[in-house]
Amino acid sequence: MKLTWKDGVTTAIAALVVAVYVLFLSGADVVLVSSVRGAAAAILVLGVIGCGYGAADELYKAPKSPAKLTYTVIATTLGIAALGGGLIALIFASEVALGVLFGATIGLWSLATTRHITNTCRAPQVTGDVSEARKEETPL
Repeated sequence: MKLTWKDGVTTAIAALVVAVYVLFLSGADVVLVSSVRGAAAAILVLGVIGCGYGAADELYKAPKSPAKLTYTVIATTLGIAALGGGLIALIFASEVALGVLFGATIGLWSLATTRHITNTCRAPQVTGDVSEARKEETPL
C-alpha cells in the first residue's frame, strides 16, 4: 500500500508534536508550550487531530487475523497511555507524564505509518460486481 495524503498530514502533525516537546524541553519562552500543562494541551489536541487522519477503523469492522489483533492491542495500549499521560500532565503538571504522552503519540504515529507502508493489516479488497456474484450464488 502506498502512502496517501492523510499520511502526509499525520507526519506534519507528528512534526508539530516533536516541535512542541523540543520547545518545552529547551525552556523556550513560547506562550503555549512554556509550561507542562500548555505543552500537554497542545500535544493532546494535535494527537486527537492526527488520530482522526491515521485511524484504522477498517480493523475494527472485519474479522481479526493474528496480525490485526496484535496491531489493535498495541495501538489501543498506546492510545490509553497517551490519554492517561496527557490527563495526568494536565492535572498534576507532571513532566514524566508529558514524556509518556509524547512517546505514546509518536509511537502511535510510527505504528500507523509502518502499517500503511507494509500493508500488514489491510482490509480485504472487493473486486468485480458484487450484485452479479450474488445472483450466481442464489438458487432459482
